[in-house]
Amino acid sequence: MKKLISFFILLFSFGYSSDLLLTIDFEKTSFRLNSPMNIEIKIINTSQERKIIKLSPLDYESFHFYVRTIENELLDYKDDYRLKTKEIISSADDVKEVLLFPGESISRIVDLDGIFDFRKVGFYYLKVNYYPDPENKLSFYESENYKFLIKPPLNVEDNLKKVEDTKQKRIDIIKKSPPYEIVEDLIDAKMKKDWDRFLVYFDLERLIYSFQNFGSAYENAKTGKHKFEILEDFRRYLTTHWQDRILSYKILEAYIKEGNATVDADVEFKVRNLSYVLRYTFKFYKNSDNEWKIYDYTVLRVK
Repeated sequence: MKKLISFFILLFSFGYSSDLLLTIDFEKTSFRLNSPMNIEIKIINTSQERKIIKLSPLDYESFHFYVRTIENELLDYKDDYRLKTKEIISSADDVKEVLLFPGESISRIVDLDGIFDFRKVGFYYLKVNYYPDPENKLSFYESENYKFLIKPPLNVEDNLKKVEDTKQKRIDIIKKSPPYEIVEDLIDAKMKKDWDRFLVYFDLERLIYSFQNFGSAYENAKTGKHKFEILEDFRRYLTTHWQDRILSYKILEAYIKEGNATVDADVEFKVRNLSYVLRYTFKFYKNSDNEWKIYDYTVLRVK
């Protein structure tokens, strides 16, 4: 069996003194969707006395598992697992008593994928209850929440990486293209809510000074961390500042001279049943990597 990766755990007990420590070790730091997700639940006698505990051969009689999403939504057991918890019960002879000397432990390997219906990739939180007496669900030991990551299946992740690599290559080419092509791609990214692509064409550390409140806060920030936080707020603001739906756009004029450029574009937006047109004037400079960056823009309503 692979060496398991240990995580620190705190114990909360209900009805029992803190004489047992419940820990959970993960076989991996992350798992793949629709693949085994083995964890090791370990019960350790932390007292100075011998302890007798009980363990059922059926995981759900000795343990209860809680998995929540990063949004704090509780996952359901799989239908077949839930059915087993209601229909299959161990006999008294099947539940074994285990004698633990001080410092000794006993563990159980459990596959979370066989218990929960994982459908999305991302971070999850796991908590486990252990019942020293499977027939008494009122007294138990409770683990801390453990955070773990589920990634897409390897073939899916490879395809996503290829798509992302292709997208990045395209962006790298456009950043060195004429500024009017950058504006076209910028507006296209906004229409598709591809905010990473939208923001990549701005020099945010220069553009922020075009917005008085953000610029003043950024200039007066006392620490680098504070500056970073303000810049992140500004980044989020730009995505909401452009929230109205775009109906159409047209590049009007582009002026390019050496390392500077200006591009005028009319953008038609729609809010409910009304539409309006804004004229944007984007100002560019060319950086040391020969890429065009937007450092300022102005807006004028023309319709």
